[in-house]
Amino acid sequence: MMKDENLRKVIIAGVILVVGAALISQIMLQMAGGPRDEPMDLSDELPVDSDHPVVFEDGLPPFISSGGVFQPEKTVFDIGLGLGGLLMMALSFEVYHRTKPVGRKRNAANVGALISGVIVGFSMFSLPAHPLNTDLMLHIFWAVNVFWGTQVWLFCLTYARAELDADVRWKGYSINRIRWSLFATAIISFQAMTALIATGHLSESAFFEWVLAFAAEGALLTLLPALTVDP
Repeated sequence: MMKDENLRKVIIAGVILVVGAALISQIMLQMAGGPRDEPMDLSDELPVDSDHPVVFEDGLPPFISSGGVFQPEKTVFDIGLGLGGLLMMALSFEVYHRTKPVGRKRNAANVGALISGVIVGFSMFSLPAHPLNTDLMLHIFWAVNVFWGTQVWLFCLTYARAELDADVRWKGYSINRIRWSLFATAIISFQAMTALIATGHLSESAFFEWVLAFAAEGALLTLLPALTVDP
């Protein structure tokens, strides 16, 4: 187990790496132009029996992982997501060992948070190796793991630590209430994102992907006020 001071640094570093890389690579993507703004047909990346073409008529949509397609923004994306994924896995083990809930259900939730957190971290680490323009199916596989894993991790973390963090506040707000709100935000965002993709509204879908990502990173930050509490 890390000292509280070191854990605080790791949490903040992980959030900065992921959010910073996502934002910087997206800004670079939007400003660079060129092939990023040209129509892109990824239908050849689909299984041979698929009859649903994937064509970005207006170039790359503003999804977070669009920053991992072209250089130089791809380097920023790869480093941020890769290192962020490694830190997520390390944090999952650390939080698991620090969380000693009472009751079988909360203990099961603690194990669930560990497993889902490792899945999210490993998927984040693996995602940059499979850009959507050259390896679409594996890219979708790892991205979906991140999306689903994040929701499971948020629920399990909140439920497992509900009693331990019952008295923890941030600016007067209950940490548990903040976590449940972030979990609800993640669920709604994921549902909206998938529905909008299905109807071809890619830019709107990307907005909700960003909301889901910020909800997940916000949940990591809710661990900071709890560091002053001895579970």
